[in-house]
Amino acid sequence: MKNWLLAVKQQLSQQIINNKLPHAMLFSGVQGAGHEEIAQWLIKVLLCQQPIHENSNEALLSLQPCTDCKTCKLFASNSYPDHLTIVNEKNTIGVDLIRHLSQFFQRTAHIGHAKTALVNNADTMTVSAANALLKTLEEPTTDSFIILTTDRSDMLLPTIISRCQKIEIRPPVGDKLLAEFNHQGDDAFINLSHLNELTDSAAEIAFAEFRDMVQYYLCENRHRNEVLATLVNNDDGFRWLEKILVDLMRDHWGWQISKNRNQYNISINRQQIWQVYNLVQATNIKLKTLVQVNRQFITEKLLAEISLVVQKTTKK
Repeated sequence: MKNWLLAVKQQLSQQIINNKLPHAMLFSGVQGAGHEEIAQWLIKVLLCQQPIHENSNEALLSLQPCTDCKTCKLFASNSYPDHLTIVNEKNTIGVDLIRHLSQFFQRTAHIGHAKTALVNNADTMTVSAANALLKTLEEPTTDSFIILTTDRSDMLLPTIISRCQKIEIRPPVGDKLLAEFNHQGDDAFINLSHLNELTDSAAEIAFAEFRDMVQYYLCENRHRNEVLATLVNNDDGFRWLEKILVDLMRDHWGWQISKNRNQYNISINRQQIWQVYNLVQATNIKLKTLVQVNRQFITEKLLAEISLVVQKTTKK
């Protein structure tokens, strides 16, 4: 388990021991932060018949599932009857799945004293599903625990968030994060959302090439097709574009972005960069919130709008 998750495990372990763990937990963080990992650990500990106390110098480190009891073995084989994992269908979690969750908690536990349910990617719930879950959160059954995970907590209903204990996983950044993965680098603003580039040399090269193409596109309207292809076909494309624009703003303001990398040689000004950044953010929201969206069309529209911003300001 990732080193930065230890403090979260200690906190939750103390709550379990003191019988103060709330019935609803929401773990959030950027993709890869470890919130799904923590959720799995918590479920295993809650269901284990004889959890192990890990101690150091008489201080509790964390609870751990024994892995040997009946419930641990059943859970490991995905056949434990007192746990339910909600799996989204067609990129959304529908109301029928959440109603099934509610019915699951209304039944008495078969083996253990606790019942658990895991809803990964909770932000993909439809409005009807979210409202159905809200009713379950408002009227919890005894010894029931609902665990939600999300990469985008801002997409959840505030009423759902308010009824959960929210724990946001915050990994280290910069040099500490690089050290965690034994990776050399000089980006003062590196964070876990850049994990793909940190651990995959091909992704690192692809990002560098994309950064150069974006630079040419913003300055000379070149490499449009290549930029479009990356944004449409590469899952990291929009995140890369956002990082490039943020680094451009940092460069304009004289912030350190890299010790060895050449600074961006781009003629557009701060106002243009900010306008382009807002266009990218607006497009990103559409891609995340619209169930059926033509990614090709919406990306072509974005590039056309970016060209207009650059050309109009340049002509003045």
